[in-house]
Amino acid sequence: MRDDNGNAATGVLLGIIIGAAAGAALALLLAPAAGEETRRRLGDTARKLGSEGKRRFDDLKDAAGDRVSEVKDAVRAGRDAYRDARTTQQKEPSVGS
Repeated sequence: MRDDNGNAATGVLLGIIIGAAAGAALALLLAPAAGEETRRRLGDTARKLGSEGKRRFDDLKDAAGDRVSEVKDAVRAGRDAYRDARTTQQKEPSVGS
């Protein structure tokens, strides 16, 4: 079973961020301000969005790393349980013997 909720939420979040960036850029470009002031505002906004995007990406990367560790631990535990079961089964005498 796949977890499509996480993918959908990520898509919505990405859409909101892109929409906010586009809206901010348009607002700055259409607002009555000097060219130098507009460029400064655009640069500030780009830096803020870049920082926020990097922070969110790092959060997602950390969460993915945690999930990978959990899966590796689960696989390791399953493999160990399988080996233990096989070893126990081989040591027990047969019923017909």
